Amino acid sequence: MKNKFKWEDLSAPELKKLSEEQAIVFMPIGAIEQHGSHLPVATDLISASWVSQLAAEKLEKKGISAVIAPSFVIANSMHHMNFPGSLSIEPRTFIQVLKEQCKAIASQGFRKIALVNGHGGNMAPIDVALIEINRELGFPVYNVPCTAGIDESQFLESQKFMIHSGEVETSIVLAYDESLVDPSYKEMSGYEGGCSKYEDTGVIGTFHYMESHTENGIMGNAATATKEKGIQLVEAYSDNIVEALSDPEFWKVPV
Repeated sequence: MKNKFKWEDLSAPELKKLSEEQAIVFMPIGAIEQHGSHLPVATDLISASWVSQLAAEKLEKKGISAVIAPSFVIANSMHHMNFPGSLSIEPRTFIQVLKEQCKAIASQGFRKIALVNGHGGNMAPIDVALIEINRELGFPVYNVPCTAGIDESQFLESQKFMIHSGEVETSIVLAYDESLVDPSYKEMSGYEGGCSKYEDTGVIGTFHYMESHTENGIMGNAATATKEKGIQLVEAYSDNIVEALSDPEFWKVPV
């Protein structure tokens, strides 16, 4: 069935009309990486894509056009590569491809681009890419974490915020499609810390492979996840994004 918000489902004239309306372009950025033994490797992409879809629908209700560009599927998951099923590209490749995708979108007349990122490992390369993207395009492209600055603790029982493969991500995938979640999630938990007290408290930082943090690929507590929490979370994320992106002043900030 045609999704009227998805770039790849639309015709050339439909996309031309959207560019003339100065539609907001969402680009979901995810990852293909292990999420323990209970979640699909596309978990981050599912979150980014679903939040983008909800945000586009809510913007339409406010009379604001939006379109969801083809997703950035395989990204920076180098730290997960020693776990089965994980895929990654080099950070420099990620940056170059992201630049070219944004330039291609801009070449079609769009001037409002929001990168809806669902994976923490993408944050650093996105921030680097935006230095070059914004300078070259002459208008600001925004990095929009799909968690959207929400205080997640209000929805959670065992965690205060999103931790890899834990209560938040498991709840979201349960709400999206319960068949994608192995029932073993009810007994799943992992290690929530880093590699040393100095890194945990932000005194120092470096690159580590994921197995330095967790043996089973999980860093949160999946056992307390529910569909209801997942729905509440994605609704809150998309509401916050819509509030920001529907503000006309948001798009007037110079590079």
